[in-house]
Amino acid sequence: MMYGQGFGWGWMWFGGILLLLILAALIVLIVRAASAGSSGRAGQVPPAPASSARQIAEERLARGEITPDEFRQIARALEEHP
Repeated sequence: MMYGQGFGWGWMWFGGILLLLILAALIVLIVRAASAGSSGRAGQVPPAPASSARQIAEERLARGEITPDEFRQIARALEEHP
């Protein structure tokens, strides 16, 4: 009896190479998914623009963190020391 008639060593090599290609593709996908998660490219929120000191003081006043008197004092200090 002849087992594997019609299938030679060529098909075995093809199967092995195909398996290696599939494994390489999976590794590439895993690495890309891991690097995209760590760098935050997907759904990344752009960094907030640098606010000037006066804008920060205005925001703090609006949130109630400082009083209007404190705001005026900060504003005067900023005008004196640009």
